[in-house]
Amino acid sequence: MSHFHRPTQNFLLGKNQPTLASADFKLAVLTSQLSLLTILVCLVYLVIDLQNDVYNSWHFQAIGVTLSFLSFILNRQGFYYWAKTMLMIAGNLTIFSFALVEPIEIGVCFLFVICYLVELVVFGFEHRRTALAMITITSLLLIFSSVIDLHIMPRRIYTPEYIQINFAANLIITSITSILVVYFLLMLNFYSENSLRENEKDINQKNDELTKVNKELDRFVYSTSHDLRSPISSIRGLINLSHFSTDANELKSYLKMMESRLIHLNKFINDISDYSRNARIPLNLTEVNLKMIVLETFENLKFYPGAEKIKFDVHIAEGLTLKSDAIRVQVLLGNLISNAFKYADHKKFNSFIKIDAVKNSGHVVISIEDNGIGIQPEYLTKIFDMFFQGHEKSDGSGLGLYIVKETLEKIKGTITVESEPGGGSLFTVVLSNIEEEIMPSSPKEISSDQ
Repeated sequence: MSHFHRPTQNFLLGKNQPTLASADFKLAVLTSQLSLLTILVCLVYLVIDLQNDVYNSWHFQAIGVTLSFLSFILNRQGFYYWAKTMLMIAGNLTIFSFALVEPIEIGVCFLFVICYLVELVVFGFEHRRTALAMITITSLLLIFSSVIDLHIMPRRIYTPEYIQINFAANLIITSITSILVVYFLLMLNFYSENSLRENEKDINQKNDELTKVNKELDRFVYSTSHDLRSPISSIRGLINLSHFSTDANELKSYLKMMESRLIHLNKFINDISDYSRNARIPLNLTEVNLKMIVLETFENLKFYPGAEKIKFDVHIAEGLTLKSDAIRVQVLLGNLISNAFKYADHKKFNSFIKIDAVKNSGHVVISIEDNGIGIQPEYLTKIFDMFFQGHEKSDGSGLGLYIVKETLEKIKGTITVESEPGGGSLFTVVLSNIEEEIMPSSPKEISSDQ
């Protein structure tokens, strides 16, 4: 529909036009255009005949104008089948009226070929019976006007030169119009096939995505049930042990272990909640103050075991903000910073976590660097997979970095990682001002299929 200006479209199809498929829309427009063309041709020849005192064919032309106008109105009202039927009757009658009065040698009968082609195009295979009936009517009119001279009206007499010129003109008009109609058919076929190819491609892509989602869901259900059941079983075991103990210190140690298991279970449930929330809740764009989020995250983690040995180094300007989803940015940075705490190397005397943020045109670059235990090279492409745990110190859900990747897809971000065992890690996050939607390219960008 975008090929036509709105006023033209409203004129041809009416203001209250229904939503049509591309092919149906083109056919409806073609019907209106051919209706107007038939009206114009009939009126022109009617005026010419009346000016030359020819009165024996005006009623055919008047009927052609009336039926063509009715076809145009029906088409605007959405009665496309009846509009096409009226149009073909009008076209046949118009050509038949010319063929009755013009000399056979002038070649008016060539114009019936246009009727054949248009009937096949506008009715198509869907209304093939109507198309066959109209073709039969056209054939009968062709026979009655050229093969069987009905002598209904006297034929006009022209000079041989005039007959030759008109013959050439009718032949050219028939050829050009036939080519245009065939081109229209080819164009419809091309766009229909192209649309089918695009739909097939889209379906295949969605099938691939669905297959991936189903695999992740199976893995998610299996791992989740296991990780939920494990602390519960552990707590039940500790409760059973506590029934047989009368030692206060031993009972206290059991309670401490239960608390540890419950904290782990709560963290896992929070990770599941973050994953679910990111998948189903739409973006809520606000001005996000990055330094405030980072400092709040550090405050929440300051009692993490070994946190007192880590130096926090934050280089973020006070007024540095970007347009994004604050909750998702908080979840994103919270997971990355908590990982830096979790995998700190406490054997080092200078353990640190350094966070920098720089705002460029359209995006903010955040780097989170630590000198912790690092990541094995073979794990760098796997750490963003669901439930992946690449270290014996991994006691979490394995969802943290997967949630980071999924969150970044939602808020138009990218992440890269550089790490070496024992040398620490550097995560670089690029966040867009979503309204500006300017994203830098990155050769190490983590894609959704990793």
